[in-house]
Amino acid sequence: MRVYLRTAVFLLVECCLLPCLSWAQEPMRLSLQEAIQQALTHNPQALAATARVAKARATLSGVTSFDDPMLSLVHHEGRNTGGLDEDVLLTQTIPLGDKRRQAIHVARSELEAALADQAAVRRDLIYNVTTAYYQALRADADSNIAAEGLQLAQEFLKTAQTQFQAGDVAHSNVIRSQIALASAQQTLSVAQTEKANAYAALANVIGLPANTPLLLTDKLVAPAPIQARLADLETMALQNRPEIRSAQALLQARLAALHGARIETQPDLFVEFRHNPLGGPDPEGDSVRVGVTFPLVDWGKNRADRQSALAAYNEQAALLADEERGVRLEVETAYRNLQEAFTVLASFQTGRLQRAQELLDMERTGYANRAVSYLELLDAQQTYLTEEENFAHALADCNLAVAALQHAVGGDIR
Repeated sequence: MRVYLRTAVFLLVECCLLPCLSWAQEPMRLSLQEAIQQALTHNPQALAATARVAKARATLSGVTSFDDPMLSLVHHEGRNTGGLDEDVLLTQTIPLGDKRRQAIHVARSELEAALADQAAVRRDLIYNVTTAYYQALRADADSNIAAEGLQLAQEFLKTAQTQFQAGDVAHSNVIRSQIALASAQQTLSVAQTEKANAYAALANVIGLPANTPLLLTDKLVAPAPIQARLADLETMALQNRPEIRSAQALLQARLAALHGARIETQPDLFVEFRHNPLGGPDPEGDSVRVGVTFPLVDWGKNRADRQSALAAYNEQAALLADEERGVRLEVETAYRNLQEAFTVLASFQTGRLQRAQELLDMERTGYANRAVSYLELLDAQQTYLTEEENFAHALADCNLAVAALQHAVGGDIR
């Protein structure tokens, strides 16, 4: 009875677990847009950028409020003891002049910079996901072509062995086929490793475990040509790039901080309530005072603060100029790379791959009729596989070049 019970429990567990294990191995179908949305939702960099924006908003909310009132509760000391006979002291300080407005300006500019940085993270994520997705598609193509090459090498070896046994070809054809087969096996192994790495990189950038099985639903197709002048793209980049907007906002924040440092010696208003418990029922025991406070002597701190704020402003101005210079270079580089990628792709669109296929068909016919040598047939086969691989790379590289230019410009350029 105990054996039957254990058997029943085992069968029950097996029936429950096997469907779950089968379901867990199902690959996740993923288009490029789904991968981008997945990254924007789960990537740690996107979450960190959102947290930085929340921090900047909280900082702005804090500087728009007045300083908290200060309440002092002490035990009085005697009577008429020079301010020591009050047990409650409530003080509210109100900054005068432009201090509060400049502080708000600093916080608001830093919030604008945080929002621009968040947009930059989003832009970088879209580019990184797009790059990883097309690299995975290219690795897919390489793996499929390598598998095709392995299958052909196996067929060549089988044919060569059959012909050698029939006495139609020399033993060198068999040896040559064995070498080609070993090379094809190595090529497939490398392609499969690169495919696994590309898929792991894609899973990682979208915030999934690296071993998550994926099934890419998009295909490698030729992108639409980009019709835009380089000068227009550079202008668009300087207007759209979030890094430029962030650097400009930080420059405004540094300018406001510099103004704030320069007016730090302006007086502040204070309102103060004092309660004297020794005054008895006489209301004159309590008092309210209004006055101003201002620094009497600068021992060097305010001067150092001004110098520091000025240096920070000059630093940010230089960083902004450097950012603009870098953006122009990035756009120019991406533009040239895109032109080259479309040139390479055009060579295939004019029949380059078809000619390689025609050559292979001719060599196969010639070899069957003993008009072409075995090495010539192998060379034609390798030429076709290489051209097939180059075509897949040209498609992937063209899509990657479009993504790089859009990343450099900071927006859709279609």
